[in-house]
Amino acid sequence: MALTKCKECTGAIAENASCCPHCGDSPSRTKTKNWFEIFNSLSGPLILSAAGTVLAYITFVHQAETQATEQLQSLVESAVSNDAVKERTAVRLVSYLAKLNKLSPSFALSIFGSVARNGQDEKLRGEAYEAIETLLQESSFNFGRFDKYDQLEVYCLQAALTPAQYWRQINLHKIEQYSADKILKYEAASKLLSLSQDITNPQASIDILLSEPIRLNNPDIIERAIPILCAAVRERSSKTSDKDVADYLGSIAQETGATNRDGLRSQIRLFLARALVAKDRSVQESSLKEIARICAVNQDLSDDTEKLFDGVARNMTDADLRTVLDTARNYLTLLKEKPGSRLTQKS
Repeated sequence: MALTKCKECTGAIAENASCCPHCGDSPSRTKTKNWFEIFNSLSGPLILSAAGTVLAYITFVHQAETQATEQLQSLVESAVSNDAVKERTAVRLVSYLAKLNKLSPSFALSIFGSVARNGQDEKLRGEAYEAIETLLQESSFNFGRFDKYDQLEVYCLQAALTPAQYWRQINLHKIEQYSADKILKYEAASKLLSLSQDITNPQASIDILLSEPIRLNNPDIIERAIPILCAAVRERSSKTSDKDVADYLGSIAQETGATNRDGLRSQIRLFLARALVAKDRSVQESSLKEIARICAVNQDLSDDTEKLFDGVARNMTDADLRTVLDTARNYLTLLKEKPGSRLTQKS
């Protein structure tokens, strides 16, 4: 009789024995795995392998799309230059791709902003403005996903590119309300100042400069705004009086009520801007006397004011404006020679 080993105790038992004489184990009780257990034991590695394959595919597709997007953005950026034809093509291409979600709205707005700042063609600027408005009206566009600086960029572009003065003023008021803290106010003033230099419409430049850049009460920004404002007023003067700008600058300067150094520097710059934009000699003289009065009370500002005159003069090409600056220098010179003169009295 053939013998075999018991699977439980390894003892020798007969092949046809119903149970082991040593431990009593029955061969029929040997456990066998059912189909579920077999599938479960095999499916784990299969599922992990499939998941790895799917993940690798998704990663590959994402990298390919990212690379394609980066190449597309580089292509568009290279088209933004001083060539009006290329810039017009870039605006239209970006508008189309943004609508198809092939480019991010933030990137699209940056292209429109570049065209708005650098484009020499007024019609092209109008197309950039229309592209921005169209993008904002798209159902897929989520303005809330932008951070506060990108949102501010949109508001500034709308204000700078709006053709109608009425809507421009509304957009500028919107910026004033949106810029609640000092950081945003400074950002708004800087953006608007930058945009004002590239706008060919003098009234648009004037409106923009008389908002946050002038009202911020920052002496450096006001100083940078003076030559741009003077050029815009001079360009517009053949059609419109300069009285509105001069009166507004005078009211802002009087409202300042400055007591600290930076506040007084801003006030001096506002009065200088008023003297330079006004054609009325009495307005010019009263503004320059105000500067002399402030310097008389705050003698440490005299050197700073002379540097202001030098800086503004370097950016002035108008001979009449240089004459006004020379008059301002004479007032300061007279003040230094006769500190107790009538210039210390408020005109």
